[in-house]
Amino acid sequence: MKTTDSRSRLRGPAVLLAVSTVALATSAAFAQDNTSPPADAGYRPSSTIETITTQAQKIETNIQSTPVAVTSISGETLQRSFAQDLRDLSKNTPNVMMEPVGAFQNASAFFIRGFGSTDIESATDPGVGIFVDGIYQARTSTGLSDMLDVEAVEVLRGPQGTLFGRNTIVGAVLLNHNKPDVNDFDMKASVLAGNYGRLDVKGVINVPLVEGVAAMRLAVKSTNFDGFYTNETDHTHYGTNDRITILPSFRVEGESWDATIRGEIGRIRDDSYANVQYSQCPGTAADPSIPDTAAFQMVPRINYLVKGAQGLTDACGKQPGKDAYTVQHDNTNGRGSNFDIWGLTGEFNYTIPDVGTLTYVAGYRDAQEDVYNDFDATDLPIYMTRRQQDHWQTSHELRFASEFSDTFDFVAGLYYFKQKYYMEQDTYGWLFDSNFSTAFVNAITGAQGLQLTDLNASAGGFGATTQSNTSWAAFVNANWHFTDNLTLVAGLRYTEETKNFETCAPSAINDRANRACNTTPNLPGSTYYNSDISLAAGDNNWSNVSPKVGLNWQTTDDMFLYASWTRGFRSGGFNGRCGTPFSCAPFDPETADSYEIGMKWDPLEELRINLTGFWLEYQNQQVTLIRQSPAASGGGNETVTANAGQARAKGIELEVTAVPTEGLKLWGALGFLDAKRTQFCADVDGIGAFPGAPGASCNPADEIEVANANFPNGGYGYYPVDASGLPLPRAPKWTLSAGVSYEVPVADMGFLEFAADWRYTSRSVQTAAGIPPGSTAGIMNYDGTLITPWRDKAHVFNASVTFNEIDNRYRVSVFMKNITNEHYIQSITAVAALFNFMQVNEPRHWGVEVSLDF
Repeated sequence: MKTTDSRSRLRGPAVLLAVSTVALATSAAFAQDNTSPPADAGYRPSSTIETITTQAQKIETNIQSTPVAVTSISGETLQRSFAQDLRDLSKNTPNVMMEPVGAFQNASAFFIRGFGSTDIESATDPGVGIFVDGIYQARTSTGLSDMLDVEAVEVLRGPQGTLFGRNTIVGAVLLNHNKPDVNDFDMKASVLAGNYGRLDVKGVINVPLVEGVAAMRLAVKSTNFDGFYTNETDHTHYGTNDRITILPSFRVEGESWDATIRGEIGRIRDDSYANVQYSQCPGTAADPSIPDTAAFQMVPRINYLVKGAQGLTDACGKQPGKDAYTVQHDNTNGRGSNFDIWGLTGEFNYTIPDVGTLTYVAGYRDAQEDVYNDFDATDLPIYMTRRQQDHWQTSHELRFASEFSDTFDFVAGLYYFKQKYYMEQDTYGWLFDSNFSTAFVNAITGAQGLQLTDLNASAGGFGATTQSNTSWAAFVNANWHFTDNLTLVAGLRYTEETKNFETCAPSAINDRANRACNTTPNLPGSTYYNSDISLAAGDNNWSNVSPKVGLNWQTTDDMFLYASWTRGFRSGGFNGRCGTPFSCAPFDPETADSYEIGMKWDPLEELRINLTGFWLEYQNQQVTLIRQSPAASGGGNETVTANAGQARAKGIELEVTAVPTEGLKLWGALGFLDAKRTQFCADVDGIGAFPGAPGASCNPADEIEVANANFPNGGYGYYPVDASGLPLPRAPKWTLSAGVSYEVPVADMGFLEFAADWRYTSRSVQTAAGIPPGSTAGIMNYDGTLITPWRDKAHVFNASVTFNEIDNRYRVSVFMKNITNEHYIQSITAVAALFNFMQVNEPRHWGVEVSLDF
């Protein structure tokens, strides 16, 4: 692992101070001279708002006449804001939360208008679809990979079921890379260095092979980072990045056709994600300041039994302050978040004069991962996992776009998608030693004999899951122009999906040495489940019709109004981390009806105002919960997805851009969201006594009681309760952001750009089930730390200074992010009676970047 000594940590701020001083001195000198660049200079400060195009309708259209709530961020803007991955886009988009899942280094948890997904399993489809160069990305586990050579990223809010289809039920993110340029040679390079050992090196070369006909392009990036965390267990940095990304591409253009082939190679050797303790350690009823260790979650209780008072400090919940960047990870049996990715994408366009354009897009992607996690987040080997997974996907889309007549145009197509994955999981540590119960009781009673420290840290269980998924769809989206200014929009998509699933939950009954599941049905302790043999035929098939109807009105050349109704769809599926046969059983699809009205207005060349209002009705919502499970399933908990009820969201989104004077650009975004559950009937608190009390659940018909002689009272039961009062996770009421950039000429040398932005997010719940399960009140620990599912409101400020040479041959930038060093919870994972852990946001950090354009 990389380390950074004290001299390098002092050297970084000194460099930042020196560069900032030079930049400000240059600016002050210009303020006195105020010399404008010569008339033939390459630089011109912007004085109007640029025209932005979008692919939101599968064809290139002006964003100001496209009836979709979409925010487009150019690759140049991303580069100037030093964006590392897609999470940096949250500040530009209202009612959008792009964040990491938590516990998994590169996994994305994207939420739009209060809905999304936090499950990293390949068995579960994301709620926000990510499309890279037109190819749907089926997995969230690589959603936060490094961005490189990006042309633009578009965030589409609201269901995109007609044109983009499956699993875009609340929105889509479109990331497009630059195409090879068949006319001009270009070569670029940049180096970014910052604190915490950050060093990014990237280069892009574009070479016309036959001028005007063919070109190749190659983009390469190396990312190295020491991580924001310090691991007290072995005194190393934690959360490191070590990545190589290679994007080769080739393009050929003919008179009426073009073809682009892209490759992707990714090698990621990151650290395991740093988990910070957030466990419950309440005090006694008589004196809340005295630890009631019997009421602790399991991990802090074990720590107390082994280490006494020090165990409380190590394992009880922390507040999300600067101390949260000090972690304790044992990593007895491994450490790392390793991915090997390769893919190939092709796009072919053929234009038939006066008829239309035929487009074929195809892709294949393979991702192999090997991820370790020390989930107990202590220096004791209590609960650890290793997940090894191979996932591949392929897709084909054929579409035809035609301006059929002056009054009618359309886009229609066919889509085919197939994916398959195989995942092996080892769950190990003291908790999985067969003698754990004996050692645990001895520690509590003070008895002699086997102690917790005598347990085998490598003891554990093996589990495996595989799923194949095949989907196809047919779609059409048409525009009927009543007049030059009034247009009726109608769209329809039909989708069929088939999934076949097998799993055995991690358990000692499986053959860990030979990596094999015990497939004996109904064997005590076995949770082998095969959808083909355990379900009636057709139970793993789903189909859907997603319609859209809208009306567009171009009231003037500067104002565009639209209203629409759209239905989004997310397929049903199976629980990839279930622990019992009935919780492995399939869950149903979910749908969302979205009613939206919007205004896009350019009253001046220097001013743009976009306003959207929406109402979203969610049916059969898929909710992922972590709950207690029978001990026979291994580990004492299981992660399940179930159709838990209904929800609705309403709100407004305002985006404003202004260029009040030459070189000065202002922008702002406001999102107001009122999202809540209207029905939430789910087993949020795990297994209960057998038999259950009549009427104990909100829907007695959903009660599941399992007879088992190994449990008290002869069995156990799952009893759904009415939890509709629980807020939706990651659905803050307010998101506000604003930014400014000002370009200042520096004699005839170039210009300085001063930029700053601010993002405010109101408080929000970060878990689906609450802490404790079914509650948002939280638990007060004995030391006064409130363990709550809420994330506090937060303000984040960023700023930069950039000098750009007059002919754009080089650029030097200094930036700082999270200037005020705001600390807040990024994500929370509450694991039933075992433990809770969290991840915190990125602290204040800075960097210097030098970019060259040859």
